Amino acid sequence: MRILPLLFFLFCFNELLAQNKPIVSLQFNKLYHVGINPAGELFALSKEKINRFDKDGKVTHEIKFTKANEVTQFDAWHLTQLVLYYRATQTVEIYNPILDLRNSFVIDSVFAIEPEWIAASFDQQHFWIFDKADKSIKKVNYKTQEVIIDEAVLAFDNQELVIGMREYQRFLFIRTTGALHVFSAMGRHIKEINIMPEQSFDFFGEELVILKGDKLNMSSLFTEDNREVSAFSVFTKVFLTDERLFGIKKDSVEIFLFNPQ
Repeated sequence: MRILPLLFFLFCFNELLAQNKPIVSLQFNKLYHVGINPAGELFALSKEKINRFDKDGKVTHEIKFTKANEVTQFDAWHLTQLVLYYRATQTVEIYNPILDLRNSFVIDSVFAIEPEWIAASFDQQHFWIFDKADKSIKKVNYKTQEVIIDEAVLAFDNQELVIGMREYQRFLFIRTTGALHVFSAMGRHIKEINIMPEQSFDFFGEELVILKGDKLNMSSLFTEDNREVSAFSVFTKVFLTDERLFGIKKDSVEIFLFNPQ
């Protein structure tokens, strides 16, 4: 009669081992940027190409690309567009999901004096811009040339440098060397979250996820709930879906089964 508990233990142990091993490890010739979309597809910008992969790491689309070292930001989150931003020329390129170049434009000086970072919005023709010149954030409609929101950022101290920004669930997240700042859809500062410069962050449903070593600190965006789960290994960055964890190392991406519920 004792054999059944033993078999159950062995089954659970094997399942745990399987979860701790990646489904696949993708290797790249100089990996520059990585992103995922809500469908759990992976986009990777490497030295010679842009690739689109399914959730199990199978290539579904690929284009040749030779400007990877010039790209400042790479945003794959929106299902219908892939956004590349080049700070040196203030150029934005928009690709569709099958990697055809759909649009390209230069950020007009009417929008900002010294644009430093952008964030694509849920509305495809809107973008957030961080203007380094006067430390302001602006939401703009690049098709109609309108500035919809223009707010001075008073929350940063004089030593903080902005190192990235992203919109998620209509919140704007601005990453600085000192913290992660959260702004409302109207550009008003809501709160400041402690995060070290070397730590990456992502989102899982309604949770903010901060990578700390081989752990994921997951906290609700709307309540005080928080938890900690395994990240399987030590990565420089992670991206999460309700089925997969994409762990980024120097020139590789490891894909794991992921179900932290």
